[in-house]
Amino acid sequence: MKRFTKAAAMLLSAIMVLSIHITVFAAPAEHDAVITILHTNDVHSRVDGDVYLASLLKKLKADGENVILISAGDDLHGQPLATISRGETIVDIMNLVGYNYMAPGNHDFNYGISRLLELEKDMSFKLLSANVVKSDTKEAAFAKDDVIEIAGVKLGLFGLSTPETVTKTNPKNVEGYDFEKPATVAAAEVASLKGQGADVIVGIGHLGLDEETAADERSDAVAAVDGIDVLIDGHSHTVLEEGKLENGTLIAQTGEYLNNIGIVRIYLKDKKVVDKTAELLETPTEETAESSDLASDEAVSALIDSLNEKNKEIASLVIGTTPVKLEGERENVRAKETNLTNLITAAMIDATGADVSIENGGGVRASIEAGPITKGDVLNVLPFGNFIVTIEVTGADLIAAIEHGVDNAPAVAAHLSQIGGASVAYDSSKDVGSRVLSITLDSGETVAPEKTYTVAVNDFMAAGGDNYTMFVGKKSISYNALDEALIDYINKGIDFTKIKMGRLVDKAVAVVAEPVEAAAASPTPTPPPETEPSAEPAKDYTVEKGDYLIKIAEKLNVKWTDIAKINNISSPYIIYPGDVLLIP
Repeated sequence: MKRFTKAAAMLLSAIMVLSIHITVFAAPAEHDAVITILHTNDVHSRVDGDVYLASLLKKLKADGENVILISAGDDLHGQPLATISRGETIVDIMNLVGYNYMAPGNHDFNYGISRLLELEKDMSFKLLSANVVKSDTKEAAFAKDDVIEIAGVKLGLFGLSTPETVTKTNPKNVEGYDFEKPATVAAAEVASLKGQGADVIVGIGHLGLDEETAADERSDAVAAVDGIDVLIDGHSHTVLEEGKLENGTLIAQTGEYLNNIGIVRIYLKDKKVVDKTAELLETPTEETAESSDLASDEAVSALIDSLNEKNKEIASLVIGTTPVKLEGERENVRAKETNLTNLITAAMIDATGADVSIENGGGVRASIEAGPITKGDVLNVLPFGNFIVTIEVTGADLIAAIEHGVDNAPAVAAHLSQIGGASVAYDSSKDVGSRVLSITLDSGETVAPEKTYTVAVNDFMAAGGDNYTMFVGKKSISYNALDEALIDYINKGIDFTKIKMGRLVDKAVAVVAEPVEAAAASPTPTPPPETEPSAEPAKDYTVEKGDYLIKIAEKLNVKWTDIAKINNISSPYIIYPGDVLLIP
């Protein structure tokens, strides 16, 4: 494989776009045919780059290149554009862009394998996976491989899906199916494709190069199988600028989210491979589009616009009605529990059966006003497309996580731990790292450091986001998107006036003997006790939008703990606009 510096590769990439007669790497002196493979992986429904991918594909074809377009999986899930239609919109876009093949990734099973098989019927490209089989009959769930004529040779392709799918989607999504070892299946596929007369063999694997993945399930294990010329890879979100050569197999992967378009070239002489190269072309963005020579494809752009408009209609569908405001304002969810954060963490428990759930306060981005609740409301609250992940941790890990979550309390912090399935008592007056007094599961059991517990978090936190590093590398199972879990939970018929509160209580302010339920109306403050007269008469203060106790105290030059005490507030952070507080 020819090697160039990164700078040289970038310069040659620019030349490629300008001329679209692409010879980015110095081609071998003697060759009589070239196969070009454009490839993507782990797009996760970030479709903005598709307008440039479609444009590049058309230009290459117009220039006479022998080109095919391949996805290494994880396309159909991730953003509201995909999840609202359960993947249909992404299939429509991929059809128009002009994909030829796709290997399903673990998140492509997030709607269930039956839904994936439904979507396959609408695909104008072929879904290939040779190692997904029915558990009872061992019958393949999808087409295993394909052989096509291109550039005067027979090109054989086969697909592989990661065995990690059984734990990196909800296990129920693939119930009744097995994921066989990739390398073993790859060896059988090479023999089969050669038996069909293939001159060149390309694998499409959603396998990855993560160290956490079992060694015999990684893409480099498949590359160790003799006879595979190129392996288009995904799953680990790895950026391989010039590919990776293993046992004569060129492994190619682009990173994620269509930030890059992968370009592989296979050079042939007398129907035999004499060289192969890989490179990445950085996909233009809205900011860089004007300086790019790669134009936006009008048809794909128009389709994405129309699908976004259609999604707005779907987003208006009513999924429930709440008689109370569900509080999700930034200054509240990052400083205290609210009825909305506790609703979200309850939905996480409902979806997974975990012992405890934790959502970072910064992951909640909007309130839901009293009245009808739409799908769009939920998407505004949870806009990031995060997945729920359950992890197995010790009680010590769980305590450490919540210690981290309350280390900035009572001040506003995005990493504040919002809790489900348990009640946490802590003391913000104590030193950071020793604030958690107790964690009591809803069953009544107190969390013990030496025991093991299942905790549901979002995938951002599971990967160490917001410095929840104690979760990294733990045994995990992935579930569906967090917004979908909340929609499903609301659909079950929730009494929004009885959302369990008292999940996160600061004992420095008030002692709560039992978790309290949220009331339909704002609580009425209790007059100050006669035994503790104020130096001057208490004044009324009406809570405004964006207020919390510390902010009010600073504004009025009093201690926030005194405000909580005089008003007998059971949980110091449960205040809402319109509440009338007594100020000492």
